[in-house]
Amino acid sequence: MRFPISTTLIVTALVSRGFTTYAPISTPCPSTSLVRTATGLSNEEEAYRTARKAKADVALVDWLLKTNCGFDTSGELPAVALTSSGGGFRALLAGAGVIRAFDGRDSNVSTSGLYQGLTYHSALSGGAWLLSSIIANDFATISSLMEIWKPNFANGLFSPEGRNAAAVFADIDTDIALKQAAGFKGTVADAWSRLLSLQLLPGADYGVDNTLSAITSLSSFVDNEMPYPIITAMNVDLSGTSCIPPSNGSIWEFTPYEFGTWDLEVAAFTPTAYLGTSLYSGIPVSSNCTTNYDNLGFVLGTSSTLFNDPTIGAAGAPDLLLANLCTSTATSNSTSSVDELKLEFEEDIYALLAEIPDIEFTSVADLFATWPNPFYNLSSSPLVSGQENLAMVDGGESGQANPIFPFLQPARNVSVILVNDNDGDTAAIYPDGAELYYTYLAASAAGLSRMPFVPSPDVLVAKNMSDGPVFFGCGDISTATVVWIPNAPLTAAGGAIETAQMQINETQTESMVANGVAVGSQNDSAEWATCLGCAIMEGSGTRLPEDCTACFEKYCFTQ
Repeated sequence: MRFPISTTLIVTALVSRGFTTYAPISTPCPSTSLVRTATGLSNEEEAYRTARKAKADVALVDWLLKTNCGFDTSGELPAVALTSSGGGFRALLAGAGVIRAFDGRDSNVSTSGLYQGLTYHSALSGGAWLLSSIIANDFATISSLMEIWKPNFANGLFSPEGRNAAAVFADIDTDIALKQAAGFKGTVADAWSRLLSLQLLPGADYGVDNTLSAITSLSSFVDNEMPYPIITAMNVDLSGTSCIPPSNGSIWEFTPYEFGTWDLEVAAFTPTAYLGTSLYSGIPVSSNCTTNYDNLGFVLGTSSTLFNDPTIGAAGAPDLLLANLCTSTATSNSTSSVDELKLEFEEDIYALLAEIPDIEFTSVADLFATWPNPFYNLSSSPLVSGQENLAMVDGGESGQANPIFPFLQPARNVSVILVNDNDGDTAAIYPDGAELYYTYLAASAAGLSRMPFVPSPDVLVAKNMSDGPVFFGCGDISTATVVWIPNAPLTAAGGAIETAQMQINETQTESMVANGVAVGSQNDSAEWATCLGCAIMEGSGTRLPEDCTACFEKYCFTQ
């Protein structure tokens, strides 16, 4: 379906922006297939993984020996991955602090240098905002990004550029009109994405020319300096009566090379650069394909789209759509109570929609991020073969706020998963392990045996292990080692803000990141750094320092 728009508007908008555009672009299709069965990694990811692992190994050896000279690094080293959880700006800032604590370019604490030893980095929702800002700025340090973030966050998401907000909203409305002119419907997720882009991404016109596939051309990626990035989201089948993904819903991956899911009822991937292309049974419906649909802002916005959640909503028309067209069949993963701040968030969303007339609510699909389904009518992907479009939402809506699933795939050969959990389960808005437990249950149901046993949160509380790092999978070489690093108040200011808080003053930005540094380094603890090294090397079969015995007694979860 195409949407009418003035040709004059299109030309005027493109000229004023130097021909950069949010709209998808029609281009001749490549000669290669646009659908790949998920029997392993793509050739491109495998090549990057191999080259990145070689560089990561050198950095990991340096960090381990700096930490404790008793580590034996002569054998095969494990592949280490980091996950950055959801949780809005709390997750972004607290997660940024943890990365700064790990980044040898940006800190001088006990854990500095470990970030250079990572092979992979996954993120969702607020964590995806963080990861996207890092990679779009060519693997920038947190301290350099903070100079970009602080004034933007202080204005607030819904007051972009302060007094120029009306002009920004007008530009966003033009963006959505251009997308519609190209034949694609814009939704509230597009407006949400453009606002987030302004705060997080580099370049003119609110970072409009950033695409996920273009990350592959940045020098840090070309030189294999950055951990391979993965952003996750979920899909909702709107042919049913639920607007929320089920607890065992498929985890979809956006990477610089591919988009898709390992779920056995889909088990397929498509090139990220050609997302938006109309495919039928895996074949383009015409000789022209689509590019530029993988706008990075839209990807990070998709990973945090939660307007379908009845406990969040977008006020007004969206609430009516939810009430009339679908019901909730899963427990919301929202961490904000129904309070004034949350109501203010809903009011801001409703006011935003009034500023952007090209967004209309005519069906429940208008509450989701819409992605043309590359696996439409594909018999080998029965779970989604009947969906012409994928209705995508926040990657944590099933309860899995930590994007661990990508690293449970044997093809990636990840042995150690550092899980930075910045969710807000408790009354004090800190994690209690619930999301990690939900991932364990979902992984068990999916037959992903690389996930170690994780108990319910009440067990962690009973063992006094709910407010600090915990190692899962100790002594079990059949599983990955999961190192849970939960957000906690380790500085006077702490690291807790509501998920719905969309305006962060500069002092709060600095204090949240500082608390994250304290969490990542456990207040610059040399003991913690050694213990973290013990967890990383425990499954390697090499000699460990004597200190590791006490580390495992302190941090390993045992049933």
